[in-house]
Amino acid sequence: MMSDYSELLPKMLFGEELRNELQILPEYDDSVKNLDASTRLLKLMDIYKVFVPQNLSLEIYHKLYMMTVMSLQQKGTVDATRQLNENHRAMTSNKEYRGIITGASSCTVIGPSGCGKTTSVQRAVEMLGGTITNTQPYRKIIPALIVSTPFDANYRGLLLEILICVDNELDTDYYKAACKSNVNAQQILGMVCQVAHLHIGTLILDEIQFLVQHRAGTTLYKMILQLINNSGISVMMIGTEECLDYFDQAPQMARRTTGLQYRNLDYGDKFKELCKELFYRQYTKNPSELTEGTYVWLYEHSAGNIANLTALIHDAQELSIMDGSECLNITSLTKAYNQRMQMLHGYIVQKKLNKKKNSSKPISSITVPEQIETKVTATDVTIAEIAGIVKNKDLNAIETYKKYFNVEEVVV
Repeated sequence: MMSDYSELLPKMLFGEELRNELQILPEYDDSVKNLDASTRLLKLMDIYKVFVPQNLSLEIYHKLYMMTVMSLQQKGTVDATRQLNENHRAMTSNKEYRGIITGASSCTVIGPSGCGKTTSVQRAVEMLGGTITNTQPYRKIIPALIVSTPFDANYRGLLLEILICVDNELDTDYYKAACKSNVNAQQILGMVCQVAHLHIGTLILDEIQFLVQHRAGTTLYKMILQLINNSGISVMMIGTEECLDYFDQAPQMARRTTGLQYRNLDYGDKFKELCKELFYRQYTKNPSELTEGTYVWLYEHSAGNIANLTALIHDAQELSIMDGSECLNITSLTKAYNQRMQMLHGYIVQKKLNKKKNSSKPISSITVPEQIETKVTATDVTIAEIAGIVKNKDLNAIETYKKYFNVEEVVV
């Protein structure tokens, strides 16, 4: 009787129950403000642990769960046994590998760096539980295994990294066996196909954009296809937007792949929900409130990117604690933006321009914070945007421009 290993997975969750399980809200006590500066700076790092699941986080969880079920169900079939025998034959005779079982399912998760895609996948993996053990026949299986793609797209390097990750999870010695001097690359591929079929439900390849950025990427791409065909496992690939054109031009991969595409958050309830959780965790001595103007400022200076938003709120408090101002407000946020995020200004401005170009919402409908205690750099807002605000709100043009630029009045 063949085994259905998918029955060993925890039950699939839905709705609010799933959201509550996915989210991470580190414990916070308001009394932390009374502690010394060094202790507060250390506790401030808890902000980076906050995870508020978005809708696509739920979609990733469900997709990963179903991909893993498909893979685990295939492991208990007659074709699975035939595939193991076929892989062994190819390894020992140096003949071409032949796929019998084929891959269970493939998926890409694409989005800009810092948008939360990798964290969402990691949380989904954790929700699948740890290693599952079957007694008859005895087998240990990792439901989902995350492996980083080598920066140089070296396919031998990726194969060895897979073996290292399996060894770390199962306390095995596959990597040591693969490093013997008389083992060639094709034999290592065969070994990984066997190991993946025996021990992996879904293989998750992170940073897959390295495949696109390096000329060795084509070889790595072909190896991934062969791995899918000869192991019967599901494969999820995570990468940045650079991958989109590549997959469009790779019909074999595109045909096999369901694409989940992430983007930065829109300005709305989900963005505000995340802001509330981050802003609530104040480690400065002087408390401050989160206003509508602050929401807008945070969105304009993070481009809706989760990593940028988190870094802004963290760094603003860190600088405020160190300089003694001890307050999380527009002043400290502006200081963090100008001092800590200079290299991201171009990215954020470009994202803002793209968002406005594709949005039907006019700039005049967005409220600008009225009390900005420090000058904002010219890269934060354009003259055209300010002119639109002045016109629509009937403001004093000179006084408004002075809030953003150094303006000198000349008498003619």
